Amino acid sequence: MRFGTYYFLQAPPSLTHAEVFRRELEQMAWTEELGFDSIWLTEHHFIEYGLSVSPAVLAAAAAMRTRRVRIGLAAAILPFHDPVRLAEELAMVDVLSGGRLDVGVGRGNRPVEFEGYRVPQIENRERFDEALEILVRAWTRERFSYEGRHHTIPEVRVIPKPLQQPHPPLYVVCTSPDTIEATALRGLPMLNSWLRGPIDPLVAQRDAYVKACQKAGRSEAELASLLGRWGVSRHIHVAPTDAEALVEAKDAEMWYQEALRRFLIPERIDRVHPLLQPGFRAMEARLATITWDQLVAETVAFGSPDTVAGKIDELRRLGVGEVLCWMNFGGLPQERVRRSMELFAREVMPRFRPPA
Repeated sequence: MRFGTYYFLQAPPSLTHAEVFRRELEQMAWTEELGFDSIWLTEHHFIEYGLSVSPAVLAAAAAMRTRRVRIGLAAAILPFHDPVRLAEELAMVDVLSGGRLDVGVGRGNRPVEFEGYRVPQIENRERFDEALEILVRAWTRERFSYEGRHHTIPEVRVIPKPLQQPHPPLYVVCTSPDTIEATALRGLPMLNSWLRGPIDPLVAQRDAYVKACQKAGRSEAELASLLGRWGVSRHIHVAPTDAEALVEAKDAEMWYQEALRRFLIPERIDRVHPLLQPGFRAMEARLATITWDQLVAETVAFGSPDTVAGKIDELRRLGVGEVLCWMNFGGLPQERVRRSMELFAREVMPRFRPPA
């Protein structure tokens, strides 16, 4: 298995925005120092849940502070971007990083973000499909043009080209069955999260992906390669004992869960598109029932190195290729994040890697 660290730049009330950026950039440098494989960055807007408004800018900053680790996006939200501009920026990051960029892409799921970017959320699937096709054309063709429902691009030459050829590895954030099937048909690996509830939805997502790959006629070797790149994010906190880990992480985790609820659920569900309202109401009901005891029993990987290794083994048995270790959720103190990263790197990661 491979292990990366994951950054949202969360901004609880105790931290200024400048402090959030300083702390998490320092943690990215620790990621390389401690022997992790990758840094993963996301994109969110208009809420303290995450100040990561520009994945390309963050990726460039990470590239300048590291030399070895991969730098992944999990993910750039394609409907919010001019795809030609995004293709240029990500190609430049790939060059600046020495060919270390992995590009995860997603459709987005938060009404306020779509409103802020003046994009109808009901169009996000069509806009995603068009933007992804444009990215690949921009990276792989000397010149290209495109005519779609949402984007019309006259012949243009996008430079620089990425250092990685034909382009940086692509991933897709998958939550819905149709996105999982489309991702399998494209031959791209999934990115998923396990941040609330039991493991069952993750199992279902894997099974749906495997079935879609088989339906598309992919060989066992192709499927194994795709699952080997399957990335799953999870909250992780390691301390010398289980009791210490749970006490240290509780407040930060519960702040995170409330921030997640505010992120996912519109303040006025009746104002979103009628086709989207049933899904938001169902999500609101699910999130209202989450408790600390449930999270500890079902979801989070908090505890001693032995306990956390057992939690990671759940993902290994499921076939996950890379764990996106989210270790700074909810504004955890910097010294606790550092100790957790050190314990994980020294006492957990080696159990899932071949002997040197």
